[in-house]
Amino acid sequence: ITQRPDLTAITVPGTRTIVLQLNPRRVPALADRRVRLAMRLATNNSGITEAFLLGLAAPAGQLSPPGFTGHEPALVPRYDLKRAREFMAAAGQAKGFTVTMIAPNNRYVCDEKIAQAFVTMMAQINITVRLTTMPKDEYWQKFHDHAGDIQMIGWHADTEDSANFFEMLAMCPNANTGYGRYNTGEYCNPEVDRLTLAAQAETDPLRRGKLLKKVERLLYDDAAFIPLHWQYLSWAARRDLNASKVVNVMDFPYFGDLVMP
Repeated sequence: ITQRPDLTAITVPGTRTIVLQLNPRRVPALADRRVRLAMRLATNNSGITEAFLLGLAAPAGQLSPPGFTGHEPALVPRYDLKRAREFMAAAGQAKGFTVTMIAPNNRYVCDEKIAQAFVTMMAQINITVRLTTMPKDEYWQKFHDHAGDIQMIGWHADTEDSANFFEMLAMCPNANTGYGRYNTGEYCNPEVDRLTLAAQAETDPLRRGKLLKKVERLLYDDAAFIPLHWQYLSWAARRDLNASKVVNVMDFPYFGDLVMP
């Protein structure tokens, strides 16, 4: 597209977070924070974005993308294979273990390749990942059935607010309230729930931001899941269109403002 004189490529930072959820109810080893930390440390976020996404994504160390109220700049990806192996040894898992993983192969940008890369990365700390990928139509039922020990999900907060990530992906699953509906790792931390609910009732923007950042810090320190990256949004358009004026991070282009020459 960039080599076509009649076309222009438009790319903007996106807010969809790609995450791997870990289910300790299915695999007791995943209940050990040291094992989860080892898995995060063995995940090369930057390597994934450079190798498969051509740099059209930002490595993520948290759910909230830059610009969101809960985004904490200090919470960055932490690739360190040496420390990862040390954590595995400290957890008594130096020899590793085997887990299953499911991922879609036509839902997110390069989802299958990313899942395969993760399998290779985990092998470096002796975790054998038996990966199954499938079309999205088949995947979502398997996802909701918690069919894998590790499962991939991408989440875009329609409210453009950090609390939406926590309410759907991080709060304790509750069938009555709907909180944690997409938390298939079944992660449950009462303090995360308390802070998220407190943020809902807080009207002062600064105090609310502090509450949401505390949630991100808790999730980060607990290695509750493995955030991979925030997908960028890309469009192609004829050079004589004002396409750059109508695209946005919400991924809902304002076509009513598009000027057709």
